[in-house]
Amino acid sequence: MKIAFYNHTSAVSGAEISLLLTAKYLTEAHPIIFAPEGELLQKARNLGIEIVALPSFRARMTRNPFLLVVYMIGMLWAGWKLALLMKKSRVDLIHANSIRAGIMAGLFGWYHRLPVVWHIRDIPPQGFIGNLIKRLGGSTAKALICISESVLQSMDHPSVAGQCRLVHNGVELKSFHNEERERINDRIRSELQTPQEARVLAIIGQIAPWKRQEDAIEAFAGLIHEERNVVLWIVGEAKFRPENERYLERLKEMVKAFNLEDKVIFTGFREDVLEICCAADLLLLCSDHEPFGRVIIEAMSQGVPVVGTRGGGVPEIIEHGMSGFMYEIGNIDELALYIRQVLDDQVIWSLFSQNGQERAREMFSIKQTSHKVQQIYKELLARPGVEFKERQQAKEIV
Repeated sequence: MKIAFYNHTSAVSGAEISLLLTAKYLTEAHPIIFAPEGELLQKARNLGIEIVALPSFRARMTRNPFLLVVYMIGMLWAGWKLALLMKKSRVDLIHANSIRAGIMAGLFGWYHRLPVVWHIRDIPPQGFIGNLIKRLGGSTAKALICISESVLQSMDHPSVAGQCRLVHNGVELKSFHNEERERINDRIRSELQTPQEARVLAIIGQIAPWKRQEDAIEAFAGLIHEERNVVLWIVGEAKFRPENERYLERLKEMVKAFNLEDKVIFTGFREDVLEICCAADLLLLCSDHEPFGRVIIEAMSQGVPVVGTRGGGVPEIIEHGMSGFMYEIGNIDELALYIRQVLDDQVIWSLFSQNGQERAREMFSIKQTSHKVQQIYKELLARPGVEFKERQQAKEIV
């Protein structure tokens, strides 16, 4: 099977990391990544994955009718260009890595005549736009892969009945022996000017209002008031939208107002997330309905306890009181309480560390994710039988 992974942007965030890992671990399919030139394709090259560079196209969800029309025209143009390319590419299936990519890949399915899979990585908007997305998905996609039960429920609509499949994101499980962990810990803490004896809290992800890094800062300020030797690492960058850059500035002003400049470290984007986790004592996730939360699994895989919000896909990962704690979104007092319990009680820390590692290994391996995705491909391509055989024979003739 030749699978065209289509991504509408070259920027790399969690969705693109998941795409790369899924493609890397396919065993019965040959992946080809179609995306604009940039960071994503460079990472694909480094992994030895075949790539095809496309013209870039930027669009975003909006309630502005004029901008919506402009973006739709742009998406139609990009979708037509993609369809022309797919017609020549001799691939068997298009795997669109987002809702936008799915729309662009699916609108001209009548021309390229290839089955399209949408990977739904975000909860779609409510109302007219959300219903329109679901109708388009139902009419243009053969299957919709949802990354969590929360996302799956958000796609509930007669238009997509029977087409949605639950496949959790997976992580590349990697373990470090004790000596290696110590070296990583020393290196990361030295690089980030963090004392070896300090307890480190880390919040990792895109800097954006819905990620609510402000809650971590406020809870952390309370810990500092108790004269604890703690440091907060805010790992990530503001990208995609101007409001995210404004939010980053607000976070820095907040840190300054609390007089925490020497205790809160903004690291910017980091590729070494597993190593960051190894050097931290606790991971925080404060998001407002995180669609999934792959960073939770990455932390768990390294034996780092997690405190996350009770919403979105997080409850599918954390077993409250067994492999981590969950608190109500925006409840700073509850967040601070759970942070204290994990840091102060070695029994709880060890329980979460051990149970988290086991849960990550048993349920969220990238090998399992790639296998499930591959089974969807095989099912879709076997369904039309003769059509698929004819395409294969046509390839052999060419």
